[in-house]
Amino acid sequence: MIDLLIKNSDGIIKAFWETNFMMAVSMLVCLIFSLPLGILLFSLEKDYLLKNKFIYQILSILLNALRSVPFLIFIFILIPVNRFLFKTAFGNLAATLPLALVSISIYSRFVEQALLNVPKKIIDRAISMGATKLQIIRYFLLPSIKSDLILSFTSVTISLLSYSTVMGVIGAGGLGEFAYRYGYQEYDYNLMYLVVIIFVIYVFIIQSIGYGLAKNYINKKEK
Repeated sequence: MIDLLIKNSDGIIKAFWETNFMMAVSMLVCLIFSLPLGILLFSLEKDYLLKNKFIYQILSILLNALRSVPFLIFIFILIPVNRFLFKTAFGNLAATLPLALVSISIYSRFVEQALLNVPKKIIDRAISMGATKLQIIRYFLLPSIKSDLILSFTSVTISLLSYSTVMGVIGAGGLGEFAYRYGYQEYDYNLMYLVVIIFVIYVFIIQSIGYGLAKNYINKKEK
């Protein structure tokens, strides 16, 4: 395996950074949009915040639609949008759009669910203290779910890593395409297994970082 890794190091490193680029851009966009969207979804359900069932249903249907379309088909559906935004439907940058949209649809639901699990006594305390809607969200709700947000973001990141393996259909490269093209198609199964091992290590690192950050926050909170 070591000899195989050295022999294919240039291709693996290139594919690794292609995967990292797709992941980094997509997860950054996800974080920027999902957190406020999840908070908005929660707020639209609560009388003490922004109760509006109609808008909630519209947003909910849109998010569910994004999650319901098979990912491979979703990539092809977004080709015209990619051409409009990036002037190309192929390549590493074009791959970030479907990945970002799927991650937003998943993580915003995680944020909403985490907020729904906040103990009622925390909300009652905030209301009794005369906190404004913004203060309820900022000083009472969000601090209560930080560890949940970290863990769920970790889960979404791992899921997105799996999604990134099919982005070779639009020439985005990455470890998934490398394993398929140079491993499976050329009958070099040892190379394919090597890439699988890299994925396993990658997931282990992501999960360790996420769980470590969540555990560190919980320990600080308990002190």
